[in-house]
Amino acid sequence: MPLRELTEDGMISPDRLARNLRTTKNEISQTIGIRPESLSRKSRIASVATQTALRHLVEILNAVTPLVGNMVMAYAWFRSEPISGFGGRTPEQIVKDGEFEGLRAHIMRRLEGGYA
Repeated sequence: MPLRELTEDGMISPDRLARNLRTTKNEISQTIGIRPESLSRKSRIASVATQTALRHLVEILNAVTPLVGNMVMAYAWFRSEPISGFGGRTPEQIVKDGEFEGLRAHIMRRLEGGYA
């Protein structure tokens, strides 16, 4: 999903993201490892940490959508698909463990036709 469709006032909107993923802001906060208030209070939504966590989620979802079919399926994949190259952890766990860059590189290799 184009980032511009998820942004409002120059930031990723938790409301728009939740609506597009057919979930709740509370579930998104749990998924990306931040407090629920971070997606409810305007000052917290605008924080660098919150926007970075949201951007990482959106980047991964956008990258895998061509592989799984749509954004909702990408979100399900993110939350539940174990990746052997990361010790069987899910993408959700990998990102929470601070390994976003490694996960992104893994996905890019796969998209380019390399082995996962």
